Amino acid sequence: MERLLRKKLLGGAFLNVSENRSKAMAAVKSRGNLTTEWRFRSALVRAGVRGWTIQARGLVGSPDFCFPSEKLVVFVDGCFWHGCPQCGHTPKTNNGYWKEKVKRNRARDQRNATELRSQGFEVIRFWEHQLQGDLGKIIARVRGSLRKKVLLAPS
Repeated sequence: MERLLRKKLLGGAFLNVSENRSKAMAAVKSRGNLTTEWRFRSALVRAGVRGWTIQARGLVGSPDFCFPSEKLVVFVDGCFWHGCPQCGHTPKTNNGYWKEKVKRNRARDQRNATELRSQGFEVIRFWEHQLQGDLGKIIARVRGSLRKKVLLAPS
């Protein structure tokens, strides 16, 4: 992927990236992020919502949360990495790289969601900033989807 992104950069090089910035970006975790997955997980537990797994293996896109028996997956997208239209931003340094990176992330998200839907899953996505707002609305949406799935399940 890095090779493909280098094609979008002036001279094919990452310019003006300090060692500190490089270390900071390398330290960003793709799972177990306290501001996203842990906050949502805590809300599910407090609300008594059960039947979910974290980072379900074998599913395209590694959904953050999966309710396997209801065929429901939930993604909690980081505003920076997935290009939130409300609060995502593009760094000024290596602007072309970051624009292309986020564009590719969003395209991958769409492909993964399409594939999961073709496998019979319902896909719900939330932005990181939504978890910092009204968690009650988010939990209500998940509960509504779960309730719908249970009511539609063959008896």
